[in-house]
Amino acid sequence: MMVLTLHIRHEGSHQYLARVFDGKVQVGAATLHARIDEAIAAYGTRGSQSFPGVTAFAIWYGGWSIGAKPLAQMVDEAALLANRLVVLSAVVR
Repeated sequence: MMVLTLHIRHEGSHQYLARVFDGKVQVGAATLHARIDEAIAAYGTRGSQSFPGVTAFAIWYGGWSIGAKPLAQMVDEAALLANRLVVLSAVVR
């Protein structure tokens, strides 16, 4: 099982920058998305195609993580995962 890190950062109104890391090294090109759940679903859908061997991503937003999530869960539960990240980043601050 190979797990990479998906880091999502708010860039501005309806702009979320998504980057993938293998350790501290960025792999692939960064992408922009209108919503957090769109970024999660996009990488869940194309994760194994763009990153052969990847079965899950450790998802980060606003300095907080919800842990490693399998690609299928990233597609099926993108809105729920995004909501968890937003709530966690708001509550913990």
